[in-house]
Amino acid sequence: MDNRPNLSTGEWSTPRPAAAALLVGGLLLVVLGVIAASDPAGMVLMVVAGLLLLAFGTYAWTIRPRLAVSPGPVLHIRTLSGTRDCTPTQIDQIKVLNIRRIGRRSGQLEIDVIPDDTAPTDQSDGLRLDTKLYVFGRWDLGTTPTDVAEQLRQAGFHVDD
Repeated sequence: MDNRPNLSTGEWSTPRPAAAALLVGGLLLVVLGVIAASDPAGMVLMVVAGLLLLAFGTYAWTIRPRLAVSPGPVLHIRTLSGTRDCTPTQIDQIKVLNIRRIGRRSGQLEIDVIPDDTAPTDQSDGLRLDTKLYVFGRWDLGTTPTDVAEQLRQAGFHVDD
């Protein structure tokens, strides 16, 4: 009997508690801005900040999962405009970019996807100019981009080092 986990599937998205915290914080800012703000400028700032938090929280709550892989392998990328399903032949490049920002290292998972309606181009330098770039950080994935890249590699996608 084979009890190994199925590494050809996985889903990654913003944690629900984080999205809920954004929604609650946004609601509190809007309510307190209307009720407790003593000056008009403060009220406007609090309400606008609350509405922005509500919008961001709604986005984090509804666009789930942001990235998923299913057997085949097929990579599902979810955005505001819908879900894009990609096979390994439709992926030009997957890589993890580690950058230093404000004295701290953070990673981003970059996925270059070849458009559906274009034929493969043979460029001398190996770079395509017609790809669509998707960038995911730890917030989008709910885990480190390095962990997701490793799981994508195990599922059958080529990940650049």
